[in-house]
Amino acid sequence: MKVVVLLGPPGAGKGTVAEVLVDKGFKHISTGDLLREQIRLETPLGIEAKKLMDAGQFVRDDVVVGMIRDLMKDSGADAKFLFDGFPRTLVQAEKLDELIGSLGATIEHVVQLECPAESIVERLIGRRTCEKCGSVYHVTFNPPSNGDVCDVEGCALTQRADDTEETVRKRLEVYAERTAPLITYYEVAGLILKINADQPIVDVRADVVKALGKV
Repeated sequence: MKVVVLLGPPGAGKGTVAEVLVDKGFKHISTGDLLREQIRLETPLGIEAKKLMDAGQFVRDDVVVGMIRDLMKDSGADAKFLFDGFPRTLVQAEKLDELIGSLGATIEHVVQLECPAESIVERLIGRRTCEKCGSVYHVTFNPPSNGDVCDVEGCALTQRADDTEETVRKRLEVYAERTAPLITYYEVAGLILKINADQPIVDVRADVVKALGKV
């Protein structure tokens, strides 16, 4: 099994980059999506996770690692996994190394998406989502055609609770404190591929595909 990790601050474009890599045969593992599904189902984990995520905090490592293990353990030797949103701390990186090693997998590359904080704030506070179909819009860069309703479903769009400016800036502070040290961790291992994420997404995607080559 092969693993590629997407590393970057919230709003840097990890999810949109993941879409093109899924087309290249990667199985996308987004811890954020996994947790939001638990929130949607209103499980005990989901209730706890919502409180933490709304405050810009992280969910316990053992819970996240357990979910990932369950997703990977039954996969074949030729499987390719794309991690989005994990690891976020050095401790998580070490746990991921242990998990990957126990499954006979290897981390091939860590794609580091670089984007200025102010660009990220602008991106996230303007993001709107259709809760019915999942379509994502932006009030400036990708507005819906008819007011503040989804082009597909015609229902009202919503702003995620963690997309307010105050929470976004808090998330960026947490990232700088806890996640940025991962760059050094993976640089020492020779795994980092740096990508300019402060450009049109089509260019970001093309740069990522080119950098990964035949992985």
